[in-house]
Amino acid sequence: MEIQLISMRSFLSIIELVNITTLMYLFKTHNIIILFTLLIGCQSSNPAKSISTDNPVADNGRIENQPNAEGLRHFMNGQMLMNQGDFPMAIIEFQQALDLDPNVGAIHTAIAECYWNIGKSELSNNHLEIAIEKDPNDVKALQLIADQFVLQKKYGEAEKYFEQLNKINPDDARYIIALAELQKIKKNYSAAMNLYLEAFSLEPNRYELLETAGRFAIQQNDYDQAKSIFKKLSQSLPDQERYLAVFIDLLSQSKSFDEGIKHIESINEIHGETLERRAQLGLLYYRSGLTDKAHELLESAIKGSPNNPNYYFSLFDIYMEKLEYKKAADLADKLITNYPEDWRGYYSRSLVFMNENNSKAIIDLLEPVSEIFKSSFSIQYLIGLSHSRLKQYDEAINYYEKSHLIEPNSSNLLHSMAILYDATEDWKKSDSIYVHLIGIDSLDAQALNNYAYSLVERDQNLDNALIMARKAIDLEPNNASYLDTIGWIYFKLNKTEKAKQFLKSSLEIVEDNSVVLEHLGDVLMKDKKLKEAINYYKRALAIDKDNPILIEKVSPE
Repeated sequence: MEIQLISMRSFLSIIELVNITTLMYLFKTHNIIILFTLLIGCQSSNPAKSISTDNPVADNGRIENQPNAEGLRHFMNGQMLMNQGDFPMAIIEFQQALDLDPNVGAIHTAIAECYWNIGKSELSNNHLEIAIEKDPNDVKALQLIADQFVLQKKYGEAEKYFEQLNKINPDDARYIIALAELQKIKKNYSAAMNLYLEAFSLEPNRYELLETAGRFAIQQNDYDQAKSIFKKLSQSLPDQERYLAVFIDLLSQSKSFDEGIKHIESINEIHGETLERRAQLGLLYYRSGLTDKAHELLESAIKGSPNNPNYYFSLFDIYMEKLEYKKAADLADKLITNYPEDWRGYYSRSLVFMNENNSKAIIDLLEPVSEIFKSSFSIQYLIGLSHSRLKQYDEAINYYEKSHLIEPNSSNLLHSMAILYDATEDWKKSDSIYVHLIGIDSLDAQALNNYAYSLVERDQNLDNALIMARKAIDLEPNNASYLDTIGWIYFKLNKTEKAKQFLKSSLEIVEDNSVVLEHLGDVLMKDKKLKEAINYYKRALAIDKDNPILIEKVSPE
């Protein structure tokens, strides 16, 4: 663009015809983007509304119609210096302009910008407040002071000015979004959600605003609102697969599987079928118990898009549920080969090994990648559990402790650690964990039973053990292990009839448990029923062939 220069005399003769307030308005309405808009990447799809400049500047009841040419010259010089980054000199020019035109708020705003850029935030705020006092509708001054308070983390002050901006321009979504973000900072997610919905109503093509509202709905557990939002998103943007996935997950939480199936079918009628929608349909069928339909859909989705790992995991679950372990193992092997950076493939393969009681194979698979997946609780925990099952307790506790750092409140981990400490006779630690588990959940039947069994094995506090065992039985009356525990406690309390009753009930549920068979043999032996006792010992030994105690018991002298 060519810029033609004119002499100062000619320039001044021109500006004498122009109201200085109007020229200052050109500065005031210079386009800026407020801080929150930058932070969340928002761009308004509505043009900004112009601000009226009809109000003249009053000075002691006198309307100022005549410009001060010298003041304007200083102001323009200040603008030039500010654009060059020479803020101290710009301030001097603006101050001289202010001396000549003290009632022009735009000069205060310009000075405020300069002070802010040289780190004088308090002076900047003072001048902005003066500018706003002179003109409460000064949009630029309001935006600047609001942004500055945000940067200073004075969110309450910032909110006050953004609310003022919103009143001036209620159709400008930027200010509503800024207010929403301030509500988020205050953890008022409901208000933030409603403000984002309001912003979306002003700019209905900006679906990221609706998505943000949906995320806030999920965060505050407003699942009905979240479902409504993500349903609309999945209908409006059918190619954005993540919206459908979130909607289906929300429906699955409320077990509204039929609604999800109908929703996908309606989208397919309009837009045609996609592999992602086919897979999501398979997930819904699987979660609703229609595994045969799910099986077919998921296998076809994987065949059509073998590079999407998300389809594999539900199909893996189906194979495990149908006891098709070979297919499950093959699928997990594919995941490991194709996605070695994804811990879920290793975890899935380990579940097959666990079903086969092959703890060594789990260790051989997972230990070489344990450092790669050091932040994965499931990987660290499975290694520890496998070592524990092999009675490699030192190695087990090492991985348990790593798991504990990742998820210190995991109930499964705490139970496993208590069992390990019990096995190593570190009862101070095991008792502490059991007390903790029961303290946070008095209905934790497993903790009640295991603590009771630990006490009876030590012949300690049998009365308390009986109380806990009874409570566990009340919670799970058909649990074979719990029936064994209470039967064993009654045996230690010399109540053999009750002991036999519970132990036999346990064997009716699980008939091949060597420990329960041995316990019943001990009860019968105490009742001097030698032949019956030896019969139960032999049944136990047939299961646990290398148990030296059982070998001795079946051959009494």
